[in-house]
Amino acid sequence: MLNAMQDDIATFLATGEAVGWKQSTRSGYAAMLNHLAGFLRRRGCCRSPDVVPGDLEAYQAELRAQGRAKGGRIRNTILVRRYFAWLQEQGRILANPARGLPLPEDGEEDLPEAPLEDGVVSAILAALPRESAVDLRNVCLLELVYGCGLRISEALHLDVDDLDLEQRTVQVREGKHGQNRLLPVMPTALAAAKDYLAVRRSLLKGPDHGALLLNRFGRRMGMAAAVGFMNRLNQQRGPGARHLHFHLFRHSIAVHLLQRGADVRCIQRFLGHASLDTTKIYLRLVPGRLAEDYRRAMPEIEVGSGEGGVPDASSRVGPGR
Repeated sequence: MLNAMQDDIATFLATGEAVGWKQSTRSGYAAMLNHLAGFLRRRGCCRSPDVVPGDLEAYQAELRAQGRAKGGRIRNTILVRRYFAWLQEQGRILANPARGLPLPEDGEEDLPEAPLEDGVVSAILAALPRESAVDLRNVCLLELVYGCGLRISEALHLDVDDLDLEQRTVQVREGKHGQNRLLPVMPTALAAAKDYLAVRRSLLKGPDHGALLLNRFGRRMGMAAAVGFMNRLNQQRGPGARHLHFHLFRHSIAVHLLQRGADVRCIQRFLGHASLDTTKIYLRLVPGRLAEDYRRAMPEIEVGSGEGGVPDASSRVGPGR
């Protein structure tokens, strides 16, 4: 049963669907607003009219303390403003607590979100249940997102034929920038894929159209099911644990690869970034001594205060896991 705040969120999202919001947009908004609702409940706000500006400012502070990237916090603030303006328009609240909610300051350094430590990723993956076909699918999904640096949309669009277990590779077709890329599959991801493929057919309810990741109805797993899995994972971890999202795992593998000496240009190809500028911001998260080695090795790569390059390590792309 939905509580009052969840009902408001559901109605807001349904309104967006009626005017043509994409499923991915609605799922992203749902994840952000439900995360906000959980924070507000812990502060004693169970209804939208209970929320005051101080609650939203505290939420902004928590996101920054968690190491969320400035760009993500800007998008979050814009959504919160939009959501509470809609609540006021609908007569669900009298005063809008988000009216004066500030965006992250222009002068604030735009560092990438702090990555998960390698051991933390391993612990999260090891703790996932493996009792049902859906459980094994979820393990396979998260292992591929992390180990292959996939965008969640790329993982959901994989077909069985894209995964070559013998060659230990996965073919990503027409990623975000229309690029195809052939990626190595790390041992733990390979094992997870094999375990899932052994039971995948049990999820089919009709013809097999070749989608790798299937939902409970035998069709290609969609964004809503993926977000639902991540939301349940966050709930199981508890309110005191760091909030997880799929892009955090992709982001973390990029940093882990740099820490192991992979070349920044190789990371660019691995992640499917169209521009090296997008990739080299990760160098800001590399420890100072290593960054200094990179600077000496490739001084032409500059990233502000964390400028540096990395030696060629194309043959060593892959985490230690």
